[in-house]
Amino acid sequence: MQTKYLKKIIFIFIGFSSLFLHAQHPSEMLEADKLFSTKKYQESYHKYYELFKKGITTPQAVLKMAFIQEGINEPVKALFYMNYFYENYPDKKIFNKMKELAEKEKLNGYMYSDLEFFSNVYRNYQKEIILGIMALVFVYFLAVITNKIFIKGISNTSPFLFVLFLLFVFYLINYGETFFNPEKGVIIKDRALLMEAPSAGSKLVGTAIKGNRVIITKKRDIWAEIKYEGKSCFIRKDNLYNI
Repeated sequence: MQTKYLKKIIFIFIGFSSLFLHAQHPSEMLEADKLFSTKKYQESYHKYYELFKKGITTPQAVLKMAFIQEGINEPVKALFYMNYFYENYPDKKIFNKMKELAEKEKLNGYMYSDLEFFSNVYRNYQKEIILGIMALVFVYFLAVITNKIFIKGISNTSPFLFVLFLLFVFYLINYGETFFNPEKGVIIKDRALLMEAPSAGSKLVGTAIKGNRVIITKKRDIWAEIKYEGKSCFIRKDNLYNI
C-alpha cells in the first residue's frame, strides 16, 4: 500500500538537502531522485540503498526508501527506515506513522514516549545541550562568587549545588548517550531463537516475531543481549537490523 500520508511528508523534506546533494555524490543521488519522480521505485530504491550503505543519505531519501518498502508490502524494512529517520531527525509525525504501521502489523516496541523523543533530540544536539548547561553552570558560579565577594552573604547550599551541576555535566558527557539513547534494533527474521545465554547450547527462552523493535543492552561475539517483552535474553546479531 502506498501511503498518501507518508508521501506528503517525503515531499516536505525534498528541498532541505539540495545543497548537500551537490556536496556528496550528486550524480548518484540526483539519478535516484529522478527515478523516484518518474515512479521507477525499485530502481530508485537500489540507488538510495547503495548510497545508504556508504553512509550517504538525506532525510527525504530515507523516507522515500520507507515509502517504497511499504508500497511493496515490506513493513519491517519500512519500519526500519522510519525508525532510522526518527532517531536522526526526531519528528512526532513520523513516529505516529511508525506506530500506526506497527499496530497494523501487530508488532511491538514502537510506543511513543516523551523520554524517547528527548533522547533523540539529545543525541542529535548533544554538544549544544552540554555547552548550554555548562554556560548556565558558569553563570551560576559567577553569581555565587559575586555574591560572596560583594554582598558577603552566600547560601550554605550554593557550593553543593555547584558541585552537583558539575557532576551532572560530567555524567552527560560520559554516560548521557547510553542512558538517554540506548541502542535499538529491529528483528528481521521470523521465529528467531531467543537464548538464556550467548550460546547455541544454552536454554531456549522463546522465539521472536519479525519486525518487533527491541533495546540492545550488550553485544558479545555473534550475540546481542536484548530486552524482549520485558525480559533479558540473547539473539544472534544477524537476526537484527541495528538502528
